Amino acid sequence: MPQFTIRRSKSRRPIAKTSGNENLDLVDRYDIIGTSGSVEIQWNRETLETIYSVVEPQLNEIEEAFLRTLPREMQMVIPNVKGYLGTFDGFDIGKILDDYIEAYQVRLSEQSKNKLKYYLKRDFEGLGKIEVIVRDPYVEDISCDGYNVPIFVYHRKYGSIKTNVVFPDPALLNSYVIKLAQLCNKDISVAEPILDGSTQQGHRVQAIYGSEIATRGSTFTIRLFRERPFTPVELIKYGTANAEVVTYFWYMIENLNSALIAGVPAVGKTSTLNAMLMLVPPNTKIFSIEETREINILHKNWVATSTRESDFDSRDNGMAKIDMFELVKMAMRQRPTYIVVGEVRGREASSLFQAMATGHTTYSTIHADSMEATVNRLESAPLNIPRIMLTYLNTVIFNKFIRSGDSVVRRITEVDEMSGFDSSTNEVIYNKVFSYDAFKGRHSFSGFSNLYKKVQFSRGLTSSSFKAEFDFRKKLLEEMVRSDIINYIQISKIINTYYKDQDYAMKMATGELT
Repeated sequence: MPQFTIRRSKSRRPIAKTSGNENLDLVDRYDIIGTSGSVEIQWNRETLETIYSVVEPQLNEIEEAFLRTLPREMQMVIPNVKGYLGTFDGFDIGKILDDYIEAYQVRLSEQSKNKLKYYLKRDFEGLGKIEVIVRDPYVEDISCDGYNVPIFVYHRKYGSIKTNVVFPDPALLNSYVIKLAQLCNKDISVAEPILDGSTQQGHRVQAIYGSEIATRGSTFTIRLFRERPFTPVELIKYGTANAEVVTYFWYMIENLNSALIAGVPAVGKTSTLNAMLMLVPPNTKIFSIEETREINILHKNWVATSTRESDFDSRDNGMAKIDMFELVKMAMRQRPTYIVVGEVRGREASSLFQAMATGHTTYSTIHADSMEATVNRLESAPLNIPRIMLTYLNTVIFNKFIRSGDSVVRRITEVDEMSGFDSSTNEVIYNKVFSYDAFKGRHSFSGFSNLYKKVQFSRGLTSSSFKAEFDFRKKLLEEMVRSDIINYIQISKIINTYYKDQDYAMKMATGELT
């Protein structure tokens, strides 16, 4: 993960003027690639929009001309280098440039050399003009809608915003989409114009080649995989949930209650799932199943699996296809404490609910925005879950987009517990445990939870002793927020320490121990 520093404002009001354009005010700025590749969040007073601006070294005409011819000339200089295969892959771009300059006695200032090294590394070792965006830890999605159209990003703080990065030429954009396909070890062409793949870094890529399908030319969307996952502390810090809701999740996971996280696309379902899984007790086993890897947790006994595509239906013709249905069946045979499925959308849902019925604890996500929509989605094709089986599900958590001032934020708006099934009305009975008041901007507890009663009964706790323990866990989370502990390794250590020494865990959370 790149090192970066952030200079923040508490609102979208400007902290400075942006040089070069009197209509642009600087709202935020942070470095991504040293001090060469930076990000400026700007407010355009003329168009009344927020702009994500990539700031890179400015090249003069001589440097631009040199950069255009340099890669071809460098490839002519080093064809006999041991291990050279016609590209710069695996080579130190900076050293190649230094050797070239020395061999040809090119006169360049140190500043010019540093600029050229930056762009060569960006283009040959990175993802070119979107490299800064890809490495920005606050960006979740990158979307290019065609040539001569600004790229858009989804920023964790500022939402969906336009960037200053553009592919001005259709040929360049076509070439770039082909490069993305190659990074996914796939092909894309006029004959096969649709790409759905993932890079070695785990970034999920969807792309369309050419203008036959997409009228504005080639397009691509990159959903970024982050090595540093979203944490339960960040759920609280950014207002997605409060400490009481996250403490509820802690008890829910610890007491083996199965749950679904529901919401529309890109609302943060997987981020919430990642954060929740950090609350898993040590010495338990997790088996996760995904199409594209997005779950990332610090847990020693964790089996992470993903599906495999294939054009063949049997091993006689080649590698067999391994889908989520097969992996769910495999998971049930390995006796994990938790089975985690990235998203239920097909026949794997039947196996998942069968796993619940046989006593396995399962977690997954689903596209739905209300309890009624969730029930309808589960019992309709292709999931086909009988309504009576929905009672094996303990909890449904809803993530939604909420408008707050001039921005849109993500919030956990509802936490519902499945209470039973009314055979006379064919209705699922559920209890709303937590809800979010968008006007007051806060979460509230309904006053009753089946989970809390279950914990008290199973552990023989009085109401007062349970409340004391609950309040201690809640305070532990609040202290981590207050101490700004967002590193997932440190958070996992504090959670694991809690089960051995609660007071020591609290000292870790408050910063008394370093």
